[in-house]
Amino acid sequence: MIRIFIIALILITFKTEAQSSVLNVSDSLMANGNFSKAIVLLENSNIENTSYKLAKAYNAIGNYDKAILNFKNAIENSPENTLLQYEYGKLLSKVKNNVEAVIIFNNLKVTDSTNPNYYYELGVVLERLKKTKEAQGNFEATYKLDKTHQKAIYKLAKHSLKSKAFERLDTLITVGLNSYPKNAALTNLKAQSLYLLQDYTKAIVWFEKLLELGERSQFIFEKLSFAYRKDLEYKKAIENMEQALLFNPKNAENLYRLGCLYQLVKDYKNAEKYIKRSLEILDVSLDAEYRKLATVYNRLEKPQVAVKYFKKALKENPDDEFAKFYLVTTKASYYKDMQSKIELFDVYIKNNPESIFVEYAKRERLKLKQEAFLDVEEPKN
Repeated sequence: MIRIFIIALILITFKTEAQSSVLNVSDSLMANGNFSKAIVLLENSNIENTSYKLAKAYNAIGNYDKAILNFKNAIENSPENTLLQYEYGKLLSKVKNNVEAVIIFNNLKVTDSTNPNYYYELGVVLERLKKTKEAQGNFEATYKLDKTHQKAIYKLAKHSLKSKAFERLDTLITVGLNSYPKNAALTNLKAQSLYLLQDYTKAIVWFEKLLELGERSQFIFEKLSFAYRKDLEYKKAIENMEQALLFNPKNAENLYRLGCLYQLVKDYKNAEKYIKRSLEILDVSLDAEYRKLATVYNRLEKPQVAVKYFKKALKENPDDEFAKFYLVTTKASYYKDMQSKIELFDVYIKNNPESIFVEYAKRERLKLKQEAFLDVEEPKN
């Protein structure tokens, strides 16, 4: 009898050690990222209660159906284990099983009302369900429980920006950056809020901080370019718009903006280059853009080319008063015959009696007639 007992004890010890060995090996495999081997090892063993380890392994390799199945088995075996439920809830949220995720996180809140992450994760799911007020309430609860919770602060701050609650936004960002100064998401919101408030000088400082944090995007460079333009720093505005175009070299709007910036610094060659390139890409009504390009050609002292683009502008929009008038003045600038110049203004005045430029045109015509009279009356040698 004693012999049988000893043998049984040895077998139990051996089995326990074997199970412990399997679990230790599987833990080592998962710690090193070798989840598939850990799954094979655990599933081929006869060890009970491995569901939690299998759930974690399947979750890690993206087999969410099997991860969910094993989480359910693990929770059945340990219904009081809140860590299991929390990880299960996050997985449900990840796979957009929103209804069940809400149930899990609400239950966890009842279990422990002081855990900020239960409120945060529930807020994320409710936000996805378009329940904005409830979501914000849970983010607010997270913030009250943990003033350093960066994710909750961002959610609240983003909503404040959308609602244009700038004082609340500023408070949240200050609190958030005090605990984590390198939070790029909050820095971005601060920059955007100053931009919306048209405080471009301060907005520049915060957008530049984003660049220092390693954030680079078309959006950031576009806003910086615009802000520098408003601050009359045209060179920096050009530099940032050129950076924005690296993200999308065929962005017609940004090409046009860059051309306009070059026009401001009187670099008409580059103004021509970028405005013309933008027009080649666009397929909309382009009267304003053609008119801008025509003006650039006037600056380049190429009136014949300018006339071409004023005509294009009028083809796009026959009612463009600016294009009509500047077409006349541009033609007059290179016509040599004085009478031909006068006739240009005669026709314009006759055809556009209600134009905002008609009085100016009459003055120009009078000036030309006076010059023609002087030419006629000038005594010959």
